[in-house]
Amino acid sequence: MLTNKGIEQSLVEVRKRIDLAIARSNRDPRTIRLLAVSKTRPVSALEEAYRAGQRRFAENRVQEWLEKAPSLKNDCEWHLVGSLQTNKVKYLDQSVFMIHSLDRFSLLETLNTHGERIDTIWRTLVQVNIARDPAKAGLSPEEVPDFLNSIGDYPHVQVQGLMTIGAFDASATETQEFFRQLRVLRDTLQSTKRSGVDLRELSMGMSGDFELAIEEGATLVRVGRQIFGTRQKV
Repeated sequence: MLTNKGIEQSLVEVRKRIDLAIARSNRDPRTIRLLAVSKTRPVSALEEAYRAGQRRFAENRVQEWLEKAPSLKNDCEWHLVGSLQTNKVKYLDQSVFMIHSLDRFSLLETLNTHGERIDTIWRTLVQVNIARDPAKAGLSPEEVPDFLNSIGDYPHVQVQGLMTIGAFDASATETQEFFRQLRVLRDTLQSTKRSGVDLRELSMGMSGDFELAIEEGATLVRVGRQIFGTRQKV
């Protein structure tokens, strides 16, 4: 079962913490969006978050998105933030607002082919393994420029930024440094104009470190546990 203090109250507290991080970093609040990561959560939990005003949701798995998206109203914005298998791309449609985990050429090619088939252009983020964590997916920082240079050859894919996941056992200081490195990489890459690429977004920060991510320039933070509580075995 899910144990939490109430999703509405949790959202209030998370938004308050976001506002404080924005104030500390002197950022424009309009540039930061909260994604409620509903991985493994029942539709009833998403409906409660919706009633509390949440409209941006994220799923790790295509199957969960397929099951949950029809249950909420069509004013929701759906993001896919987990590793995306090429054999799942065929199930995607235009209701997917953004894909955060573009991390290899085979996925780029598959997305472009499917996008051409259904006449859509996918908004994507390139996943970067900025921490060089062997347990995490993503391109190395050195691989990103060449990958971005190829995007213009795939007209049904747009890259709108970068995404990373912090190292599991990193300290807060190390995590903040990783986020800073991703921002610096984005700023460096943005200085070169590339077809199909506009690196306006930085997707970084989850339940344990979203405030650090905001202080280092995140535009999208992915929060699950702090909103929906922890799942206990029953």
